[in-house]
Amino acid sequence: MSLPVVLAHGIVPFDALYRPLIQAGLRKFLRPPDKCDYFSGIASHLENHGYTVFAPRVPFAADVHKRAQVLKHRVEVILKRTGADRVHVIAHSMGGLDTRHMIVDFDMADRVATLTTIGTPHCGTSFADFGLAKADWLIGFTGTFGLNIEGFRDLSTKATAAFNARALNAEAQNPVRYTTYAAHQCYERIFTLMKPSWKVIAEREGANDGLVPVASAAWTDKLGSKTVRQEAFPVPADHLNELAWWDPCELRDPRQARKSFKAEVRDAYLKMVRDAEQIG
Repeated sequence: MSLPVVLAHGIVPFDALYRPLIQAGLRKFLRPPDKCDYFSGIASHLENHGYTVFAPRVPFAADVHKRAQVLKHRVEVILKRTGADRVHVIAHSMGGLDTRHMIVDFDMADRVATLTTIGTPHCGTSFADFGLAKADWLIGFTGTFGLNIEGFRDLSTKATAAFNARALNAEAQNPVRYTTYAAHQCYERIFTLMKPSWKVIAEREGANDGLVPVASAAWTDKLGSKTVRQEAFPVPADHLNELAWWDPCELRDPRQARKSFKAEVRDAYLKMVRDAEQIG
């Protein structure tokens, strides 16, 4: 029997803005029903191939410690509900950091068989450094109104370097098998709102997906003597394309039709799960 698959979302999941409307009844009119979810149509695609899939929610933009703590609780509920002893986690963006922190800091190494990350800033991102240098005060300011966005600090190169050093021995010795996927996209095809961040990162770190540099998403090929599988995302993609979300401006390119692109991305997730079963 296959282990449950957990899809871990990143910071500021955009579908939170309209999720109540979908949950209230709009979902039944969508095809697939999770078409407008953060992971667009991915859970249903995996379920159609026989997998049990969960997409738990964690705090919107809280610090990674808090998000990891909540994720642990969500995973424990999934394990109890399914009777499984472990899960496969596929994580996008900060979801990968949440999961790594959960494994290391909350004693979950024996409950996670594999962790596959997509566009995760394992080594931070210079765009976070750039933003914090200019507007770090905003994090504290919003906190006075009850909005926790401390998570943005955890995306800096300094914060991730500190965690990587602290977690190295635990991650090298635990039984979890790690795989990373890195993507990049050219400036002309980057989602419009990510063009400024693409430029910032490109100038400092080179190829990126609009928010995360390729080198950071790839992380490392070794944790001690343990091998980390490093994979390239199967199609050129920005940070949203990695979720099977399509940027409307890209529809002008006749070489890549909308349906085929989404199908290719969803099939990439299917391959991730099948690979996880082989190595986990």
